[in-house]
Amino acid sequence: MRVAVVNLTSGGLSGGYRKYLARLMPLIAADQRITRLTVFVPRAAMVNLDPGVDVRPWSSTRLPGHSHGLAPEVLASRPDVVFVPTARYVHVGATPAVVMVRNMEPLLRPFGGNPWSHSARNVLRAREARRACKRASRVIAVSEHVRDFVVTRWGLDPQRVGVVYHGVDRVPDEALERVAPADSLFTAGSIRPARGLEDVIGALSALDARVRLVIAGRVDPGCDGYAARLQRLAVQRGVADRIAWAGELRPTDMLRAFVSCAVFIMTSRAEACPNIALEAMSCGCASVSVDHAPMPEFFGGAARYYAAGQPGALADQLRALLADAAERERLGTIARQRAATFTWDRTRDRTIEELQRAIG
Repeated sequence: MRVAVVNLTSGGLSGGYRKYLARLMPLIAADQRITRLTVFVPRAAMVNLDPGVDVRPWSSTRLPGHSHGLAPEVLASRPDVVFVPTARYVHVGATPAVVMVRNMEPLLRPFGGNPWSHSARNVLRAREARRACKRASRVIAVSEHVRDFVVTRWGLDPQRVGVVYHGVDRVPDEALERVAPADSLFTAGSIRPARGLEDVIGALSALDARVRLVIAGRVDPGCDGYAARLQRLAVQRGVADRIAWAGELRPTDMLRAFVSCAVFIMTSRAEACPNIALEAMSCGCASVSVDHAPMPEFFGGAARYYAAGQPGALADQLRALLADAAERERLGTIARQRAATFTWDRTRDRTIEELQRAIG
């Protein structure tokens, strides 16, 4: 099977998406079911993949539906199927196309406190994603939560939609010697309104003064106002000196942060497949998460839950966990076991199966 992977974006690739390409594309290229894999990436966002992967640049555009002559380049690779992991559509003659939906924020929270420019882009992204899913031969949803949305809200035939979870790197046991003090909290992810970080700042103010919080992640472009509001909230709640703003961490520093926390916290308002949650579980973290979909789908019994927007309820869960080392260890063990089921090999196999179904 000859596969063309077309990364239709307006020019940029997020860190999580780059990791997805870096982990999955070499596995697909090496699979015996694949005779040729060609990966098309915007010239401005070229990625360094395994030398065995054929990566070709193309000139991106910010206008949905336009690709500056990309279709002829894709056709020249003679694909049996085109895979677009970015919920957009490229017409390549009669070649079947598979699109993947992996970002729920534009679909569920296009506004959600975002700057007007972000809200406008989200509206366009949602419109383009729906159009792509309607036209595609098959749709890959990265969770049952996403599948339920596109089937229920967009009316897609459920037989055309498959679920393929992302994988997560397994962290060796020897790298997980936990030295976490019983008063350390950690949360991570790009800083923007959909992260719901107000919850954890509010919860911190209700906990013992010894409890410290580390917030990792870069401020998304255009979200400086939101970051400033969080800083003011921390001052108002009297916890500014108990919060460390770590910025964007390197992988080794992220591992250290996971291992060094007593509890990991997930406050996000809109997720499709929460990669950061998978990483926390792989590191054996005890977690407290918002209770809306898709969080229970991923954490299962490896986390305690609270209702988004209720910092008092979050504080109650954190207080109980911080006081119970045995329960933290139990949740961490479940988390490791659960993370072990989200493998990149499984992602490869299910992705290839979806591509084969599109051809069939």
